[in-house]
Amino acid sequence: MKILSLLCFAATLGAAEVPTPDAKPREVTVYADRAEVVRIFQGDLAAGDQSLLFDNLPANVDFSSIRVEGTGAFTLIDIRPETVQVKEVANEAIRALQAKIQAQELVQKELSLAEGRVAFRRSALDKVLGRLTSAGKESANPEMDPLKWAAYLDFQAEQQVALDKEATDLAKRIKASRQQVDTYNREIAALNGNQSRSRNLARVNLDVKTAGPAVVRLSYVVQGPSWKPVYDLRADTKAKSLEITYHAELRQSTGEDWQGVSLKLSTAEPSVGGREPEMSPWFLAKAEAIALDELRKDSDGLNRRGSNATGRIAGEKQNFAAATGNQFNEFSTKAGSAVLADATVSTASVVTGGTAATYVIERTTDIKSDNKMAKVTVTRLLLPSTYRHSCVPKLSSYVYLKTHATNKSDFTLLPGRTSIFLDGAFVANSSMDLVPAGQKFWTFLGVDQSVSVERKELARREESSGLFGKKTLRTVFDQVFKVKNGKATEIDLVIWDQLPMGDHEDIKVVLEEPKYEKDSESFKMNESKYVEWRHAVKAGEKLDVPYRFAIERPADMQVLGY
Repeated sequence: MKILSLLCFAATLGAAEVPTPDAKPREVTVYADRAEVVRIFQGDLAAGDQSLLFDNLPANVDFSSIRVEGTGAFTLIDIRPETVQVKEVANEAIRALQAKIQAQELVQKELSLAEGRVAFRRSALDKVLGRLTSAGKESANPEMDPLKWAAYLDFQAEQQVALDKEATDLAKRIKASRQQVDTYNREIAALNGNQSRSRNLARVNLDVKTAGPAVVRLSYVVQGPSWKPVYDLRADTKAKSLEITYHAELRQSTGEDWQGVSLKLSTAEPSVGGREPEMSPWFLAKAEAIALDELRKDSDGLNRRGSNATGRIAGEKQNFAAATGNQFNEFSTKAGSAVLADATVSTASVVTGGTAATYVIERTTDIKSDNKMAKVTVTRLLLPSTYRHSCVPKLSSYVYLKTHATNKSDFTLLPGRTSIFLDGAFVANSSMDLVPAGQKFWTFLGVDQSVSVERKELARREESSGLFGKKTLRTVFDQVFKVKNGKATEIDLVIWDQLPMGDHEDIKVVLEEPKYEKDSESFKMNESKYVEWRHAVKAGEKLDVPYRFAIERPADMQVLGY
């Protein structure tokens, strides 16, 4: 085996080197944090051992990811990636730049002298005016009639304007010259830095059986490039439609420009890894009672146990927050009948794999290596939709509009930023949640100021009952939601609020208005006591929605939280 390896190595040393200057990036697949780039060599190869040289690979290239495939009468011997230290001396270019700097310094000197002359003329003009307008000690001021004074003042103003213009022009020319010098200095620094650097390359060694045409594809993975989804949502409330323009924002600074590449966007996440995490054993231990005197002897133990107790309480609070944080989910959704035929204008195709999807952009794309955002359109979807207004008057005075649609495309709508346009006007920025292909979804369209819901407290009164034995106290909360639809069309409105929940069997909460036995289309309540009203509010209609509940508890019990 060692002899065979040595023979292969010796063969590659004698192979003819074939440069591939035209093998620029032709195909690029971008992931969330990296990209796979394909360079393609097309040309005629002579018979015998040939070594294709793919030069100037990116600095962040993953050598282990380099792969080769192709067509032609050849056999792949091996791939040899390497980093080459190079020394590029640019003395002539540096001397030329230094000469340009010297010329600009002469220009700056001449401009500075001109600035001095302007300053002298301005000073002389000011002295003449001062002489004419101030009282002299040794001689009287020359007498001038009004016409002469007016003529002189006009002359003074004209001279000041001319001097200001000349000074401004000189300052601009000096600034431009200094900027040019800065540019030359940066070019010199770049040339000096390139005098000793390295570059990556890959030698693809082939055994060409018969001379003729060949196609060789070199692929490699480079770290750094990324893409993320952004959306334009255009909602048409009259046509009952939602247009989603799916964009991708890409950035890359690999050191090589992607000019005219066939672009693909992958939803795969290579950084996550291909194997699930492993769990460790979960042990329980018996809690031992600790005497107070032992705690006093061990202050460190006291601090430790105290911090554990604090952590436990904080954990319980966190669990409670997690259980109650998602306050106002829809209890049920009902999509209206479609009033628009399905229509899709697609600018990419979808290739679905076992665990991810790849979006193939139809047109070739240019993305420079400047880490600046480049936007490409993935697809445009036109979906039938229904609209609903919703509000939480307890937490916000605004009424929000949202739309319900079904993603009938093959594209997964990944989480991303959205720009929302309602009936042709920009209204807000929001975000899109994950929506797999074929799934129904809600998305928010911002605040609708033509609809208002005011939560007004009518009364909070205390009542008591019970003549003998224990007395019961009741606190009654009487409220009303005042709804006003200022739109010219009927709306579907949902109002959310909540009932308090007692953590003791003697604390009871009674819903008095509206009467509730079970969920209906107009009123619902879930296990967390979140309540939902749903009303069809006609155009221009004003509506009062009453809401009353009572908290009952024993007279000798104090209740917190309301």
